[in-house]
Formats: sequence, C-alpha cells, structure tokens
Amino acid sequence: MAEIKFKISNDGNEKKYILLLKKRMNCPLSEIRERLHNNDYIDICNLEDIDGLQHMNDLIEELKKKDAKIELYEDDRIVETDFLKNIIESHFDTERYLQEIDDKLFGE
Repeated sequence: MAEIKFKISNDGNEKKYILLLKKRMNCPLSEIRERLHNNDYIDICNLEDIDGLQHMNDLIEELKKKDAKIELYEDDRIVETDFLKNIIESHFDTERYLQEIDDKLFGE
C-alpha cells in the first residue's frame, strides 16, 4: 500500500518544532526527539486514509509557519507539498462524485 511520509530537515531549530509535534502527534516526547535527531520520518500515512492525510497536511502547514524545512515522500520518492494537497482534493472530488451518483440513483 502506498504511503506518504515526511521528515524535517536538520536545521538546528528542532526545539522550535518539538512542542508542536508533541501537541499534534500521539507519541512520546522522547520518540519525537529521536526522530528529529536521527532524521527519521516524523509521520507516515496511508494514501487512502483521508483523515490522516488531512492531519498530516495541517501539521506540515503549522511546521512551515515555524520555518521548518519539510521533505515529503511518496514511498521513497521526494514530492512537493502540493502533491499531498492534490491527493486530499482528489479524495473529496471522488466523494462528491459518488454522492452525486447516489443522489441520482436514489432520487434525492
């Protein structure tokens, strides 16, 4: 199953991001510190998990406001953050289309 994940480039400002990450993620502070220190993926999400993708997008936007340099990956390929936004929008477009079909089929 395809995944999207991100890292924060080691820029010496990790302390600026730790509290935000702790607040927005369900993992211990020590694990967040270790991920940042080891340049590991901060978050990983299945491309079919719309709620997870939205959460990731919101987190990335907040981190960017703190000047974090984000490296976003689809599996092992680096992608732009617009890629994540396009996936989310595609999910919503599909959902709207399916709702229209249901409405037509069931006469709403």
